[in-house]
Amino acid sequence: MSDSSRLLPMVQEKAPGAPPVFDRIAIVGLGFVGGSIALAARKAWPTALVIGVDRNAVLERAMIRQAVDVASEDTMIVSDADLVVLAAPAETAVAVIRSLDRTMATDAVITDVAAARREVIEAARDLPPRLPFVAGHPVVVEEDGGIDAARADLFGGRPWLLVDEGRTRPDVTARLVAFAEGLGARPVTVASLADHDRLVSVLAAPVPDGHGGGAGSA
Repeated sequence: MSDSSRLLPMVQEKAPGAPPVFDRIAIVGLGFVGGSIALAARKAWPTALVIGVDRNAVLERAMIRQAVDVASEDTMIVSDADLVVLAAPAETAVAVIRSLDRTMATDAVITDVAAARREVIEAARDLPPRLPFVAGHPVVVEEDGGIDAARADLFGGRPWLLVDEGRTRPDVTARLVAFAEGLGARPVTVASLADHDRLVSVLAAPVPDGHGGGAGSA
């Protein structure tokens, strides 16, 4: 492996805690949302392995913040994960999806963090059955600052939309519901992108009579 895609060292050992929903969680893209998922997962499930994929400069910051256990620029590092979270820009997410059948040595659940990205969903429809995909959308207000602004409590009490169009087994969606709950979110399952869009518009709508705004979206 080249220096630019080297495996960064593992951080300190974690104390035992609640059994994880997924034992090996790979997060592709450690910006504000992806980094917050990593921090929240490490807090919720200390025994889980959290794997990060991003540029080395970002990964080094993530390691300093103890957001991930092991990291690399090379997406091959996700090959043994049992959950892959796509938190990268759409173009990168699509490229990763198209490589997953070759990359993944194990069966794994695939999700993303911005269900409105239709190009990602279209690409995911070509994944083999062993790599089921459910689009996800934690509805949070994004902040500038990337991994340095990420925080473990970001999802506390916030909606986390999951678009289950009936193409995956019910147990897959159930595990993602449990995952979102474990991060502190309130998962909501919808049956279509149209339902997702309608719900997001409601969540983001301003509250009448000057009582403040809605949630915004990731």
